[in-house]
Amino acid sequence: MGNEQVFRLLRRAIWRLAGWQFGVTALVAGGAALIGGRGWALSALTGGAIGIVAGLYQALRMLRVDASENPAGYMGSVYAAEALKIVLTVALFIAAIRVLKVEMLPVIVAYAATYVVYWVALSTDYPWVTPPTAGDDLPDGGSNK
Repeated sequence: MGNEQVFRLLRRAIWRLAGWQFGVTALVAGGAALIGGRGWALSALTGGAIGIVAGLYQALRMLRVDASENPAGYMGSVYAAEALKIVLTVALFIAAIRVLKVEMLPVIVAYAATYVVYWVALSTDYPWVTPPTAGDDLPDGGSNK
């Protein structure tokens, strides 16, 4: 499998993961609406959005460097992406608190829910998130063997 195809599959997996995170965020927001009304629902959507945006930023930034061609550059990209993800997350939380005046409980619950989805994706071998690796059958019916 060529590097271009691998990167395309990785990007697809990243966006699928973000879609699952959005789905879980919507469920949390629905529950929050039942418990605390519109304000809680919007707060939950905000918390989920913070997790999704920061995670997408990190994952897509890490794909800027091909690890097979530049291992040191890739590791630098990983460290920079993680550091910038933390800064972005803190900035988004500050903006949510100061500008949007969110309710913290639903924000934190929805933010944490995006991480639960991420952890489940890491612990499973399902193709809905995990891209193919060497030896796996490709989605187009081909094989990487």
